[in-house]
Amino acid sequence: MKKTQRQIQEEIIRRYNVTIDEHSKCRSRVHVHVKERRICKWHPKNSVTATFTLLHEIGHIENNTSTMRRAEQEYYATIWAIDRLKEYGFDIPKKSLLIYQRYILSEISRGRRRRGKNYPEMNLYKYVGIDKTIEEFMEELDPKWRNYIEA
Repeated sequence: MKKTQRQIQEEIIRRYNVTIDEHSKCRSRVHVHVKERRICKWHPKNSVTATFTLLHEIGHIENNTSTMRRAEQEYYATIWAIDRLKEYGFDIPKKSLLIYQRYILSEISRGRRRRGKNYPEMNLYKYVGIDKTIEEFMEELDPKWRNYIEA
């Protein structure tokens, strides 16, 4: 019998020993408390996107180093989540890929505004085998996002 997404999510939560706090009073969006291995505001849903989000937050726990900048933290947590999702035999949701790539680029832009330099290429599309450059990605973005992210 094939497992549902909810069953897979429960298995992931047990496997990586994380606590879920759906009704946390902190922040308004999904986030992780690395040291406590606690994920706040994530809600189980029977979808690959929810599983991907859960894995992304666990990726922050599994890849936590104090030397990484925010964009790098987001990139490596996402890469970790992509790898785990593939292990479970799922395709990466294209919309999730777009959202995470856009967020990573916005964090790079923010870091550069704060005088950060020498960011490595963080192209999620390339990682999953889609032949798309960051420049091509930027051209496809809605203009409101292009203005928000400096190339």
